[in-house]
Amino acid sequence: MKQLLAIIIAFALFFTGLPSRAQFFEFGYPRNERQQAPQEPVEPAKYKGGNAGLNRFLEKEFKRVPEKAGVEGNIVIACIINEKGKISETQVVRSLGSDLDNEALRVVKKLKFKPAKQGKKAVKSRINISFPIRRGKVSFSTLKTIDV
Repeated sequence: MKQLLAIIIAFALFFTGLPSRAQFFEFGYPRNERQQAPQEPVEPAKYKGGNAGLNRFLEKEFKRVPEKAGVEGNIVIACIINEKGKISETQVVRSLGSDLDNEALRVVKKLKFKPAKQGKKAVKSRINISFPIRRGKVSFSTLKTIDV
Protein backbone atom coordinates (compact mmCIF):
# COMPACT_ATOMS: atom_id res chain seq x y z
CA MET A 1 0.00 0.00 0.00
CA LYS A 2 2.87 2.37 0.82
CA GLN A 3 4.48 1.62 -2.56
CA LEU A 4 1.26 2.47 -4.43
CA LEU A 5 0.93 5.72 -2.50
CA ALA A 6 4.57 6.59 -3.30
CA ILE A 7 4.00 5.94 -7.03
CA ILE A 8 0.88 8.13 -7.06
CA ILE A 9 2.71 10.97 -5.31
CA ALA A 10 5.67 10.65 -7.73
CA PHE A 11 3.34 10.88 -10.77
CA ALA A 12 1.49 13.86 -9.26
CA LEU A 13 4.75 15.73 -8.61
CA PHE A 14 6.04 14.91 -12.10
CA PHE A 15 2.93 16.03 -13.98
CA THR A 16 2.29 19.22 -11.99
CA GLY A 17 5.56 20.70 -13.28
CA LEU A 18 4.56 20.31 -16.97
CA PRO A 19 2.70 23.16 -18.72
CA SER A 20 -0.90 22.35 -19.60
CA ARG A 21 -0.72 24.22 -22.94
CA ALA A 22 1.94 25.52 -25.29
CA GLN A 23 3.94 28.49 -24.11
CA PHE A 24 4.70 31.38 -26.41
CA PHE A 25 7.89 33.34 -25.97
CA GLU A 26 8.00 36.99 -26.99
CA PHE A 27 11.80 37.44 -27.01
CA GLY A 28 11.44 41.04 -25.90
CA TYR A 29 9.22 42.17 -28.82
CA PRO A 30 5.51 42.77 -28.47
CA ARG A 31 3.60 40.56 -30.89
CA ASN A 32 2.06 43.43 -32.91
CA GLU A 33 5.38 45.27 -33.37
CA ARG A 34 7.37 42.41 -34.87
CA GLN A 35 8.42 43.11 -38.41
CA GLN A 36 8.51 40.45 -41.05
CA ALA A 37 11.33 40.48 -43.56
CA PRO A 38 9.92 42.02 -46.74
CA GLN A 39 9.47 39.44 -49.48
CA GLU A 40 9.05 40.15 -53.15
CA PRO A 41 5.82 38.87 -54.64
CA VAL A 42 5.96 35.69 -56.71
CA GLU A 43 5.04 36.04 -60.37
CA PRO A 44 3.23 32.79 -61.31
CA ALA A 45 4.39 30.38 -64.00
CA LYS A 46 2.93 31.08 -67.45
CA TYR A 47 2.32 29.00 -70.54
CA LYS A 48 3.66 30.54 -73.75
CA GLY A 49 0.24 31.25 -75.30
CA GLY A 50 -1.52 32.08 -72.03
CA ASN A 51 -4.64 30.21 -70.91
CA ALA A 52 -6.07 30.13 -74.44
CA GLY A 53 -2.86 28.58 -75.78
CA LEU A 54 -2.82 26.04 -72.96
CA ASN A 55 -6.43 25.07 -73.69
CA ARG A 56 -5.68 24.63 -77.41
CA PHE A 57 -2.66 22.45 -76.58
CA LEU A 58 -4.67 20.25 -74.20
CA GLU A 59 -7.50 19.81 -76.74
CA LYS A 60 -5.02 18.96 -79.52
CA GLU A 61 -2.84 16.51 -77.57
CA PHE A 62 -5.49 14.68 -75.53
CA LYS A 63 -6.39 11.49 -77.41
CA ARG A 64 -9.93 10.24 -77.07
CA VAL A 65 -10.33 7.00 -75.11
CA PRO A 66 -13.02 5.03 -77.02
CA GLU A 67 -14.06 2.92 -74.00
CA LYS A 68 -14.88 6.12 -72.08
CA ALA A 69 -16.96 7.83 -74.80
CA GLY A 70 -19.89 8.47 -72.45
CA VAL A 71 -17.87 9.87 -69.54
CA GLU A 72 -18.25 13.51 -68.55
CA GLY A 73 -16.62 15.50 -65.76
CA ASN A 74 -13.32 17.12 -64.86
CA ILE A 75 -9.88 15.65 -64.31
CA VAL A 76 -7.63 17.86 -62.18
CA ILE A 77 -3.88 17.33 -62.19
CA ALA A 78 -1.63 19.09 -59.64
CA CYS A 79 1.83 19.88 -61.05
CA ILE A 80 5.12 21.17 -59.70
CA ILE A 81 6.93 23.38 -62.21
CA ASN A 82 10.67 23.51 -61.56
CA GLU A 83 13.03 26.46 -62.03
CA LYS A 84 13.55 25.54 -65.70
CA GLY A 85 9.82 25.54 -66.50
CA LYS A 86 9.45 21.77 -66.84
CA ILE A 87 6.91 19.62 -65.02
CA SER A 88 8.82 17.75 -62.30
CA GLU A 89 6.00 16.12 -60.29
CA THR A 90 2.35 15.33 -61.01
CA GLN A 91 -0.55 14.04 -58.99
CA VAL A 92 -4.17 13.33 -59.90
CA VAL A 93 -6.40 15.45 -57.64
CA ARG A 94 -9.74 14.59 -59.27
CA SER A 95 -10.13 11.37 -61.22
CA LEU A 96 -12.49 10.03 -63.90
CA GLY A 97 -10.93 6.58 -64.24
CA SER A 98 -7.43 5.27 -64.77
CA ASP A 99 -7.53 5.35 -68.62
CA LEU A 100 -8.47 9.04 -68.79
CA ASP A 101 -6.15 9.93 -65.89
CA ASN A 102 -3.17 8.28 -67.58
CA GLU A 103 -3.89 10.15 -70.82
CA ALA A 104 -4.13 13.46 -68.91
CA LEU A 105 -0.82 12.75 -67.13
CA ARG A 106 0.83 11.96 -70.49
CA VAL A 107 -0.31 15.29 -71.92
CA VAL A 108 0.70 17.28 -68.82
CA LYS A 109 4.24 15.88 -68.90
CA LYS A 110 4.67 17.39 -72.40
CA LEU A 111 3.99 20.94 -71.18
CA LYS A 112 6.71 23.59 -70.90
CA PHE A 113 6.14 26.81 -68.95
CA LYS A 114 7.91 30.07 -68.32
CA PRO A 115 8.92 29.47 -64.67
CA ALA A 116 7.56 31.41 -61.72
CA LYS A 117 9.80 34.23 -60.51
CA GLN A 118 10.40 35.87 -57.18
CA GLY A 119 12.10 39.10 -58.06
CA LYS A 120 14.53 38.09 -60.80
CA LYS A 121 15.10 34.55 -59.51
CA ALA A 122 13.23 31.57 -61.01
CA VAL A 123 11.50 29.46 -58.32
CA LYS A 124 9.45 26.26 -58.13
CA SER A 125 5.70 26.65 -58.22
CA ARG A 126 2.56 24.53 -58.09
CA ILE A 127 -0.43 24.74 -60.41
CA ASN A 128 -3.57 22.75 -61.05
CA ILE A 129 -4.49 21.88 -64.62
CA SER A 130 -8.12 21.00 -65.30
CA PHE A 131 -9.26 18.77 -68.15
CA PRO A 132 -13.00 19.21 -68.79
CA ILE A 133 -14.06 15.89 -70.34
CA ARG A 134 -17.20 15.84 -72.52
CA ARG A 135 -18.12 12.56 -74.22
CA GLY A 136 -14.65 11.12 -73.67
CA LYS A 137 -12.58 14.03 -75.03
CA VAL A 138 -11.36 17.41 -73.77
CA SER A 139 -13.68 20.32 -74.52
CA PHE A 140 -13.33 23.81 -73.10
CA SER A 141 -16.52 24.91 -74.85
CA THR A 142 -19.58 25.42 -72.70
CA LEU A 143 -21.66 24.01 -75.53
CA LYS A 144 -22.33 20.29 -75.64
CA THR A 145 -20.16 18.38 -78.09
CA ILE A 146 -21.84 16.48 -80.91
CA ASP A 147 -20.26 13.62 -82.80
CA VAL A 148 -21.06 13.65 -86.52
